[in-house]
Amino acid sequence: MFLRAVSLAVLVLLLLSGSARADDYADISWVNLVRTLVRFNALDLSDQNLLDEYAIVSECDLYKAYFNNDFKWNQVRQAIRDSVAMNVATFPSNYHYDISMRLDRYDFAAKLFRFTEKSSLRGVNAFTLYSVTGTGCGQADVKLLPRIFRAVLSSPVYLDGLPLSEGDAEALLSRMDKNKNPDRTIYARYNFHTVYIEPLHKVEGFMETKELPHYEQAKGANPKEMRLDTQLDSVGFYEDPQMTKLIYLYTP
Repeated sequence: MFLRAVSLAVLVLLLLSGSARADDYADISWVNLVRTLVRFNALDLSDQNLLDEYAIVSECDLYKAYFNNDFKWNQVRQAIRDSVAMNVATFPSNYHYDISMRLDRYDFAAKLFRFTEKSSLRGVNAFTLYSVTGTGCGQADVKLLPRIFRAVLSSPVYLDGLPLSEGDAEALLSRMDKNKNPDRTIYARYNFHTVYIEPLHKVEGFMETKELPHYEQAKGANPKEMRLDTQLDSVGFYEDPQMTKLIYLYTP
């Protein structure tokens, strides 16, 4: 029995090893964001209810394989905690957030290729990073973890357009015409890092109403929404959706 317990724990650790990523600016996903919460001590995995839902999101195969066996799942829980302790420093804290925008007409006086009114960046300091429905893990149900993640920048972004010389602006417009881009669509990538996340606090339910406990960042806050306090590092503006042809890099 002891050998079987040890072998299961070793198997789980092998499955978990290398699962965390530490990209300079990570892709936004539920898995990555939940791991960010763990890295910033905003998600307490000593709470078994939160740990089980963390497993649903980040280790679905393990959850489906072992959750229905009480004794094996108890071993898996500890193995997950051990893996997190070993890998937490590699969990993402930096992200990129991608959007498309449109250019308006070139301003010859300001030497600025202005954004359209709907694309202008005037006092932008918060945006929804991710919103998720379902679990993506069979019939497993996630009731406690946040499903909406909002980034709040330490300073708002003010940018009316791309500062380009007349020659560079004319060349860009020519390439857009050649690439059949009459809407003058460009692609922006926000690169930012997380500086703080207020932890989730447990709110006990009421037996009279059979209300279950839930978790929230602040009293009365939406328990499904999580705020990440972040700092902007740069915004890159690109000609192509693959973001290989940089037009201009904005740094605060």
